[in-house]
Amino acid sequence: MPASKRFAHPRSLAAILCFGLLTASAAFAQEPTPPPADEPIDLFGLQVTQNERFRFGGEFVAGWSHDGAQAALGFEKQGRVGMAILSVAGKVSDRVRYYVSVNPVSETASRPSCGEKDFFFPNDPHLYAGTGPIVPCNPEDGLKRVDTYNTFSLDYITQQGILREGYVDWGISNTMSLRGGRFILPIGFAPRDVGAATAKDMTRIQRLNAEANYGAMVAFSARRGERPVFDAGLMAVLGDGNREKDYDWFYFVNTSLDTNSAVTVVASARAMPIKAVDLRVAYKKGYTGSKVERLPSYWASKRNDDALVVSLKLSPTSWASLFGEYAKYRWGPTITSGELVGLPDLAGIDKPGYYMGAQLEAPLSSKIRVGGSVTREELTRDDSLIQYLTLNNLYGVSMGKKDRELLVRGYVDVSRLVNISFFWMDVSNPFPWVSGSWPVTGPVAFTGREPDRLGVTVTVRTP
Repeated sequence: MPASKRFAHPRSLAAILCFGLLTASAAFAQEPTPPPADEPIDLFGLQVTQNERFRFGGEFVAGWSHDGAQAALGFEKQGRVGMAILSVAGKVSDRVRYYVSVNPVSETASRPSCGEKDFFFPNDPHLYAGTGPIVPCNPEDGLKRVDTYNTFSLDYITQQGILREGYVDWGISNTMSLRGGRFILPIGFAPRDVGAATAKDMTRIQRLNAEANYGAMVAFSARRGERPVFDAGLMAVLGDGNREKDYDWFYFVNTSLDTNSAVTVVASARAMPIKAVDLRVAYKKGYTGSKVERLPSYWASKRNDDALVVSLKLSPTSWASLFGEYAKYRWGPTITSGELVGLPDLAGIDKPGYYMGAQLEAPLSSKIRVGGSVTREELTRDDSLIQYLTLNNLYGVSMGKKDRELLVRGYVDVSRLVNISFFWMDVSNPFPWVSGSWPVTGPVAFTGREPDRLGVTVTVRTP
């Protein structure tokens, strides 16, 4: 890419952020509504009185699952607490408010693997030995926290330590707000919008969209009476929040640190012209990683990180809805990074896909509701790992294959505060062996347990 078309160096970041403060975002609509001021709540057994300055909340998520992707080492049966989120929100003044949430269960990020005889692990630091800093392997988690195809994590957000979100909002007017700090980007449906509870029962597109990052956002909203009908936004954020999803290991440096001089720009809009229609569009343009001339490595390079996501949910009645999402990502090393590692003809990797589904819900009583959903997903498997293995004729891998999933969920919900969910996912992964799930050498090479999943989750949240 010509230098004239790259994003600005950090010294001009302030100018870019100022430009970014000209329109708005749907993120506010995804925040939980705190209880009224001075109303006490039971925060997991602790009585807390709410007020405008301090409003506390909590969400507890635990799950048990069978995950065939982790069967090779005998870890397919998994029971974990995935999230124990505590949050505090409040007003500093009539126009300034804050929100902070923490989750001490922080285990989403992949770990460097020591490797295993007969297996290929993409997170093995020996892949780039001699080209960069020495990276010690993690014998405890490296074999089980490989990538989004092979992990035990129930969470879907990579945090900054235990910090999940932390930001300040300034209400410029009744319709416009400015946000600064670390926040979840409003790209696509949030898991709860389509009935998902954890990373184990989310579609892959939802997992790719889930990203928290540090930056600034300006938000505009329009209402018709008490009902929001339109949100829109523009954000300028650090670019490394999505780095691991395209195998840009970058020596396993903390992803909350920005490794490149560019910023990522995200624009989003949400329209709800009538109560039954929810239409969302998000576009992201940016990069992850950085081109380090003295340490040329395919696994630590400047990568494209673009996305176009269109989401639609139709709810003709209170008990039925149809939903779908189309996504097109552009990943892979930039042209200049390809030249640095001796691959001058690399083009960006396009990764299109979609999912669609239906959800039904029925009341059993005034407080108890039961429901279920069926979702079908299809997504191109292409990414930087698949490109690398294809170029080097390794392990029978080729570009253009598709990852498919069929997901069935059922749940019981009590007062929207307690949710018990059951799920089954039929996974058709074209190359499970490149994520360390099947061996690539030996007498049983390229065979193993199907990476299907089933399980149950329990979610408890405060009002």
